[in-house]
Amino acid sequence: MKLTILGHWGAYPEAGEATAGYLLEDEGEKVLLDCGSGVLAQLQKHMKPTELSHAIITHAHHDHVADLGCLQYACLIDTDLKLRAEPLPIYFAHDPQGEDGVTAIYKSMMGSVIIPFTDKDNFQLGNMRFSFMKTFHGAYCVAVKIQFKDKTIVYTADTFFDESLIDFCRDADLLLAETSFYAEFENARDYGHMNSAEVGQLAAKANVNKLILIHLPHFGEISQLAEEVQVIYKGDVQLARCGLVVNL
Repeated sequence: MKLTILGHWGAYPEAGEATAGYLLEDEGEKVLLDCGSGVLAQLQKHMKPTELSHAIITHAHHDHVADLGCLQYACLIDTDLKLRAEPLPIYFAHDPQGEDGVTAIYKSMMGSVIIPFTDKDNFQLGNMRFSFMKTFHGAYCVAVKIQFKDKTIVYTADTFFDESLIDFCRDADLLLAETSFYAEFENARDYGHMNSAEVGQLAAKANVNKLILIHLPHFGEISQLAEEVQVIYKGDVQLARCGLVVNL
């Protein structure tokens, strides 16, 4: 399994980079996890859009979905050019009550098909099994657990800290945890996000093997986030960056 971080910024991308986007590759399956601003350009540094087998969108906030329409256009053009034989399945986390309007706004088109799912669903893509947990955020949003062979990756997507996250993340080989604020910002919960102290607490209590900090802020000294996490979590901590590759 290879994980490539295509984008890791919260809210908007730094110049030439991207917000949320993660590429999972395993034995022919190539899965894009979230498709934020700038992600499609970053993806093409590693592969052509025609090579994608699936995409999964955790929620409808712009920094996680801004490039989805462009990805669908790419699929449409590639289908017209006979470069894509099958439509790209795009799994989109959807409020079962319909309050988020996902199915009204995001539509299938030639070359791609939108497939709504909820936190109660799970599915198998090649060797990878995907399961979900509804997070604590302003929009309907899911955390993602990817299990393959004897390894587990958990992606928090966007959420404030809650004890129920611990079991979902427990014993993960790799945790991608949103770290939107520094430890001194104690009101991260009010914004639907976590600060570095809360991320450290989550990683420590869940006993994860490796932690990568994502959804990073655009202010302060970013290296300080890792230092603050390590006050609580004594394992392997790394700051995300565009193009970072992790092999599991």
